[in-house]
Amino acid sequence: MSLPRRSEGGSVSSNKSDEHRDRSFSSKLDTLTSTLSRKKKHQRDQVDELEREKEEALRPLTSGIMETGMDESGDYKRQVSNESLKDPQVQALSQQLKEWINDVLTDDHIVVKNLCEDLSDGQVLSALIEKLASAKIEHKEVAQSIASQKAKLTEVLNQINYHLQVADDGIKWNVDNIHNKYLISVLHLLVALARHYGIPRRLPSFVKIQVLQITKATQQTETITEQITGDEEREHYNFAARQQERDVFDTLFDSAPDKLNAVKGSLMAFANKQLSQINRGCSNIEEDFSNGVNLVVMMSLAEGYYVPMYSFSMEPTAYDHKLHNVTLALNLMQEAGIPRPKCTAESIVSKDLKSTLRVLYAIYSKYKHLVK
Repeated sequence: MSLPRRSEGGSVSSNKSDEHRDRSFSSKLDTLTSTLSRKKKHQRDQVDELEREKEEALRPLTSGIMETGMDESGDYKRQVSNESLKDPQVQALSQQLKEWINDVLTDDHIVVKNLCEDLSDGQVLSALIEKLASAKIEHKEVAQSIASQKAKLTEVLNQINYHLQVADDGIKWNVDNIHNKYLISVLHLLVALARHYGIPRRLPSFVKIQVLQITKATQQTETITEQITGDEEREHYNFAARQQERDVFDTLFDSAPDKLNAVKGSLMAFANKQLSQINRGCSNIEEDFSNGVNLVVMMSLAEGYYVPMYSFSMEPTAYDHKLHNVTLALNLMQEAGIPRPKCTAESIVSKDLKSTLRVLYAIYSKYKHLVK
């Protein structure tokens, strides 16, 4: 009995079925792998998104000192290096100056969060110099266009430079750099103001910033070092010592107010004796010397020279003109060898009695022999 043979066709059908199962399994495996890949990519995207959100959340904490513009004046382009932006000394200096500005402007409800950004249009600087110097800046409206912002900033910086009495070669800031938010210029300006008017905290000493300088013509790059602060401990000590020095007028006001009228009378008599030579006089010390005219006249009479009329205002009404006159008188006193009184030009214009008496007494001490 012979056994039946399998047909060749059945064998081919079986092979095709096996191949179909293999392809089906491979397809499912590919689908699974693709699904897992998509899930992993989605997870990575979620992590990246969380990282971006974290950076966005942290950015306001550092933007006040980490964002800075570029100086593009002259033949070079200058940019603060990233290393200097991260320097703890630079950050500490920026933070202390920011806190000082906010303390000074507390009553004006002004809060500076970003030094370079918030000072760029001149509005905050205007409020700051008005508060520090008891000055008045007429152009106070908020400037919107770039041209009006620069015009505002020009006026404010002129006022600041005038009050600081810095020589032209000592000015390390300008309108373009402040408006362009260049950190170097902003720090130089604020350190100068802090030193001149006194900051209650000691600034970091010997702060240096590395600057990348690119020559415009050749695109050649080099790194230069900009010194921002010096021995601030000594600067702070010297300012504090000057503030703590007491003179005869501190004692007079605190301990002997009953003698104040006698001193005022004596100084008034001396001033009238001098001014009578050109038919001028005074009857109110605070009022009659606040515009600086009588002080300039007294110095010219005592020293025997003529002060040209174009160099000061004989009938000043604007604050700036009065301040110019008083500053001129104080400079004339220094040129005559009179020690600088413990006062500011601003305090005289503001009719501060103690400051005015100090100036008159300094002139009296030098020229009392002229009164017969």
